[in-house]
Amino acid sequence: MNYSKLKLSIFLLFTIIAFGTIGYVLVEAMPFFEAFYMTLITISTVGFSEVRPLSALGRGITLIIIICGISLLTYTLGQVATIFVEGELREILGRRKLEKQIAALKDHYIICGFGRIGAIIARELMAENIPLVVIEQDAEQIEELEAENILYLNIDATSDEALITAE
Repeated sequence: MNYSKLKLSIFLLFTIIAFGTIGYVLVEAMPFFEAFYMTLITISTVGFSEVRPLSALGRGITLIIIICGISLLTYTLGQVATIFVEGELREILGRRKLEKQIAALKDHYIICGFGRIGAIIARELMAENIPLVVIEQDAEQIEELEAENILYLNIDATSDEALITAE
């Protein structure tokens, strides 16, 4: 997954926070914490009153913070939500596809575990185009199975359910 948009939006969000904080410190002579607080309540749309009355230039800074800050905050939260939703959907859809492929298999081998020996057997069967399903629970082994496009079930091989599902 590409996180470059999220990284950029977070960077820009921190930049607008820094702009607002420094702007209030320099233009309105606010203490750093008050300036930071004023920037955050503006971006978060809390709508709490101004910490102190602002000059025209201070209001200009506030307008920039409102326009850029709220837009960037919304965009950043959208990117975070997209990452979660896409990841979950991809996992659900990938799982369904895998289960359909396994259900369609006939006269196939079931390998319990993708350790050293299980991996050798699976690769030999794959080289001969012999259908197989691997039952594995180890996350590292599952990553390897996915990388090699080997059908697998993430389930305990000692359970009856595992063998029935793999059958």
